[in-house]
Amino acid sequence: MLTICKPLTSVPGICLVRSISLLHARPIARTFVQQKVMSQALSSKSMLEDQAFGGDLLNRSVGDRRDADFVKAAFDGSASLLITGRSVLAKQASGSNGSRQHTELCWLSPEDIAEYGLTPQTDSQTSVTDQEGGALVPYLLGRTKQETWSFAIDASPYSKQEQLHDIAKQKGLVMQDLRSMVAHLSGTDLAVAGHAVALAGWHQANGFCGRCGAPTVPIEAGAKRCCTKDKKHRLYPRTDPVAIMLVESVDGSKVLLGRAKTIRHESMLTCLSGFVEQVETIEEACRREVMEEAGISVGPVHIAGSQPWPMGRGGTCELMIGCIAKATSETLHMDQSEMDDVRWVSRDQLQKAVEDSRRTDTPYQGGTAKPTEGVDFWIPPPTAIAHHLIKSWADRQTSWFSKL
Repeated sequence: MLTICKPLTSVPGICLVRSISLLHARPIARTFVQQKVMSQALSSKSMLEDQAFGGDLLNRSVGDRRDADFVKAAFDGSASLLITGRSVLAKQASGSNGSRQHTELCWLSPEDIAEYGLTPQTDSQTSVTDQEGGALVPYLLGRTKQETWSFAIDASPYSKQEQLHDIAKQKGLVMQDLRSMVAHLSGTDLAVAGHAVALAGWHQANGFCGRCGAPTVPIEAGAKRCCTKDKKHRLYPRTDPVAIMLVESVDGSKVLLGRAKTIRHESMLTCLSGFVEQVETIEEACRREVMEEAGISVGPVHIAGSQPWPMGRGGTCELMIGCIAKATSETLHMDQSEMDDVRWVSRDQLQKAVEDSRRTDTPYQGGTAKPTEGVDFWIPPPTAIAHHLIKSWADRQTSWFSKL
């Protein structure tokens, strides 16, 4: 019998740590400031609202996964999400007029999985031969408060994909792309689905050792991969840090928004962003990216919150680190090879854009609506941290840095 997961309650957001330069402080004073900052961080809430893909209620702290027989023992009585590529098995609920209202994840028991013609491999460690034969390995997601083990089953190697989709359709279900479900899943469902897709995607992309080229196999219920030639070579699930920043003007009356050439919505403006490079702080990454993309120099940088993003640009999972930065110059020098548009936007325009983003006929929702008069752009929807950075600044009546 198919089990449908019910939405769970949300959890508080992420703590804020302000950016404070300690490089020139005396050792004793530096230690005191560090302790004070840490104390404030532990007792503070994020300046931003809770973010999409945050709030996973599954307990990931599982030491038992190191036991060779763990998966076999835990899989009986477990619940699993079925994954293919970036799609997840789900049930769409419709309104009386046929419009889609919301989507629910479908959790499968071991008996349910068998109905799809799938046989997950739960015996000890997977071999290279098993992988080449299309073995389906359960990846542990965590454990519920009811002590139910939760797994992701990646059916991407399954040769009968069409049959898989047909069986789902007969049951009134669908394998649906994660991106298309972002606005329709509950917060906790979205967090679990994001974790499942990101973990499965990482395994798909790391079938060979990056140090010697030998095949790798999953170990510890999918928490790692191990080289088959040298067991000292271990691979761990990858998360790429991305600095995303809202830059306030020198006088505090406007902010810097832009649109990269890779963005498919021609009328969208959003925060500038870029990957944090090796041996680079978040603050340094903000300053470098803004200078590269807009030619604007930046002074203070404050970290406002973060958001996991399992659908990264390079096919990896990203951690979006949301920042508010203060510009120290205003003349724009846009990088035309990377950006289509970079401009300063007033608070009045942003307030209208935030109001527009609540509409259901925007391009993000598949609509063809036009922005409010006086505004010629859309901002990202509430499922993106960029939206919350923009909204937080637009809701203020003064400069962001005037009261920090």
